[in-house]
Amino acid sequence: MARVRNAANFKAMTIGRMSEMPKLEEVLEGAEITYGTRSETKETYRVKTYARMFGISREALINDDLDAFSDTLQAFGLAAAQTEADLIANLLLDNDGLGPVLDDGLTLFANARGNKGISASAMTISSVSAGRKALRDHKGLDNETPLSLTPQYLVVGSGNETTAEQIIAATTPSETDEVNPFSGKLSLLVEPRLENDAWRLFASPDQGPILEIAYLNGVQQPKLETRESCDTLGTEFRAILDFGCGITGWRGAYLNEGS
Repeated sequence: MARVRNAANFKAMTIGRMSEMPKLEEVLEGAEITYGTRSETKETYRVKTYARMFGISREALINDDLDAFSDTLQAFGLAAAQTEADLIANLLLDNDGLGPVLDDGLTLFANARGNKGISASAMTISSVSAGRKALRDHKGLDNETPLSLTPQYLVVGSGNETTAEQIIAATTPSETDEVNPFSGKLSLLVEPRLENDAWRLFASPDQGPILEIAYLNGVQQPKLETRESCDTLGTEFRAILDFGCGITGWRGAYLNEGS
């Protein structure tokens, strides 16, 4: 659901996006070709360093009959993944679930953008269809070119998981009106950090990029280190993660606050 980017340093990274090329115009015999224009939009974010240490005394290690501390480095790796998930979820939960304020002064999801359900409603074929139509009808940066985006991911909290599974389930209908139009067309992503009622649709990041994550110099795993403690008898473990995430635009996402 996110694009991955390499960061060379900790400076703010700007994600610029040019509008669509102007449409081609007929050129009459002997006439000059006219120039068109393109607009630009940009968003910024940066990679930050996240780290933690954990120490075990020499006596605790010797007395560890159950080998409870042997997975310390692996556990730090899982903690780094949880940190990333927290940061990404916090982006979507910002401003009461409307997402961060973008460069144009509006939140990621807003009625003015046409990417937020006018009324909060539960997931049904009808309400998800409305979300699909909203994505399909999005215009490009020129406010003219139809993007015809299609949803690829249905993102829900844990409270909506069962309903979401029903929405995308394969069926064997006996009548035309029993056909499930979303069978096999949406991938379900369940994130318990998200509020239970709201649900979101996202297009493929190749088609409508919304979320971008970055690692310093492309190192996607945390740096894990061990050393003997200098002050006490024992061992110290350290994990360092250089990670950043940000919203790169709003076309390609849809929010319904649910009910």
